[in-house]
Amino acid sequence: MKKKFKIYVYGSCHFTEQLHNDESVGIGGYGVVITVNGQSVEQLSGGFSATTNARMDITGILETVKWLDNSSEAVIYLANGYIVDALNKGWLDAWERKGYKKKKHADLWEKLRKLLKVKGLHLRFESAKDVKYNRDYQQAESLAKTMSGKRNLPLDIQPLGKGLFDLHESGQTENKVIEDDMPDQDSICVDASTIGNPGITEYRGVDTRTRHIIFQHKYPEATNNIGEFLAIVHALALYKKKNMPLKIIYSDSQNAISWVKQKKCKTKYQKTPANSRLFEDIERAVKWLEDNTYSTKILKWNTGAWGQIPADYGRK
Repeated sequence: MKKKFKIYVYGSCHFTEQLHNDESVGIGGYGVVITVNGQSVEQLSGGFSATTNARMDITGILETVKWLDNSSEAVIYLANGYIVDALNKGWLDAWERKGYKKKKHADLWEKLRKLLKVKGLHLRFESAKDVKYNRDYQQAESLAKTMSGKRNLPLDIQPLGKGLFDLHESGQTENKVIEDDMPDQDSICVDASTIGNPGITEYRGVDTRTRHIIFQHKYPEATNNIGEFLAIVHALALYKKKNMPLKIIYSDSQNAISWVKQKKCKTKYQKTPANSRLFEDIERAVKWLEDNTYSTKILKWNTGAWGQIPADYGRK
C-alpha cells in the first residue's frame, strides 16, 4: 500500500508584552504530528524565546521536510493562510530570484527553499480550518503550546538595539535564554464561552488572585471571538468608570487582543434583527476604544505554562 502522509503543523507564541500584530515577539513553540494512512507515526516539537507565530509555523514545516524521505508525497495542514499560499503558489521561486529582499523570516524561507530542492518532495499545503477538531491536529497544538510554556528556550531572533527585534543578517542566534514569566496576580482574566459558535455566548471577568467573578454577561447568539473582545472592553470601561487602577488584563484569545489594539471588531458574523442588541454593544465598545485611553496592559494568557485561564468556563 502506498504511504499517504497527512501532517499537522501548529505554531504557538506566548506574548509577554502587549500584542501589536501577528508578528509580535514572544516565547514560541511548534508541534508536528505525522500520520501515514491515518495512523500517527511521529511527533516533533521544539521551541524558542524571542520568536513569532509565523516563524514557529515555518520552523515546524522545516522539521517536517527534514523528517520526510526524498520524493515523499504529503498533505500538510497549518493555520497560517499566508504561508499556505506562499508554498502552494510558488512565491518562494520569485522571492529567491530577488534574494528574499524585504521578506520577513528570509533566513527560514531560504533554508526551506534549499531543502525542498534537495529532497524533491511532492507537498500540498492546506488550511487547518477544516481539521481543527481532528485529534492529530489538536495534539500538534498541544505539543506547540507545551513548548511555548517552557523556560530557558534558545533565542530565535537576535536583538540589535533598533526597534524591538530585527533579524541578524546571517540569521544566526547567540546562545542566550529568556526566563519565562509567571502570571501577575494583580490582574484580571477574561474568557468567553459559546455553545454552537455562533450560539449562546457568555463572557466574564475574574480576579486572577481570588477567582472572584467581577462581571459577566450573556447573549442569545454571538461568536466566541466577539465575546472575548467585548469582555476585554467591558473590563477596561468598568475600571475606568470606577476610577480604579487596572494593571493587566489576561485573555487567551489572540484575535480579541488584536481587535482591541486595532479598535475594531473584525468579525465576519452578520448583523440580523435577532442579534441587533449584540451589534449595538459592539458599536458601543468600538466607540469607547476610540474615545478613551488606558495604561492597562492586555496580555496573552500562557495556557501551555499556566494551565487554563482562571475565567475559563470548563466546557472545552
